[in-house]
Amino acid sequence: MQLRIQLLLLGLLLASPTLMAAERIGLVKTYEPAATVVRQGIEVNLQIGSEIFEGDTIATDPNGAVGIIFTDGAVLTLGPSGKLIVENFLFKPDEQKVSFLSRVVKGSVAFMSGAIGRISPGSVQFKTPTATLGLRGTKILIEVE
Repeated sequence: MQLRIQLLLLGLLLASPTLMAAERIGLVKTYEPAATVVRQGIEVNLQIGSEIFEGDTIATDPNGAVGIIFTDGAVLTLGPSGKLIVENFLFKPDEQKVSFLSRVVKGSVAFMSGAIGRISPGSVQFKTPTATLGLRGTKILIEVE
């Protein structure tokens, strides 16, 4: 009887939405000399092939840069002393649900849109300390000091 209860509790715990595996939204393709991600309060050094998830905070050192390719084909480069938070990324074109929302805290960001930008340009937004920028083309460059 007690074993059944333990198994039931274990099943409920494993099925908890907070413990379910998050879906990867991008991959690091380039970095130099150092870039990090903070995910759920833990900082990790990025490497080529590192996975990016919704909610990640990506940062570079004063000489650093990181290039990321998102699952919709968008390409983002974060320059030296940069900090960017991927607040929302949803790419389900079959269900017509798409969005890309990032917060640029500091540094420079170069962005070339992917499928989300082609399907729904207004669904791609970058927040900065002073403005929210919406994508109306295919490329954007942002500088935040």
